[in-house]
Amino acid sequence: MSLSLPSGMTKALSLKQPYAWLIANGYQLVDDRSWGTQYRGPILIHASKGLYEEYYRYIKTHTDVPIPDRDKLGLGGVVGIANLVLCCRPGELPQGISREQRVHFGGVHQEYFGFLFEKARPLPLMPCPGKLGIFEIDLPALLAAPPAAQADLF
Repeated sequence: MSLSLPSGMTKALSLKQPYAWLIANGYQLVDDRSWGTQYRGPILIHASKGLYEEYYRYIKTHTDVPIPDRDKLGLGGVVGIANLVLCCRPGELPQGISREQRVHFGGVHQEYFGFLFEKARPLPLMPCPGKLGIFEIDLPALLAAPPAAQADLF
């Protein structure tokens, strides 16, 4: 079951690549942060303009994850949507969490918060600025903007 696009102002979270791609494509279920949030629900996955080069190279050379070449990774815009279903420290996981989800919390430092995503799916790159923390994007305005290739013509 896919997550439909919400209308109006929509929550978003900015991540460096390849983390944004991994989450949007369902390869990474948990992202860790030094801060927590009470928000639960649909969240746009925004790729910042930065790339963790060392981690990207590791994925390309040591895993079978079909991550695209650098020039095909979306940067500087929304690249996916997911449902944020849980935010907690690894030692505070609820009883009902699945074994697979629990495993994804294994890399989260005990003092950090893990953001658990479900029903993630990639979206075509929609260029827009990101921000720190959870922020809002006017999705109808973003969808009405010219495609990235045409944006330079206006």
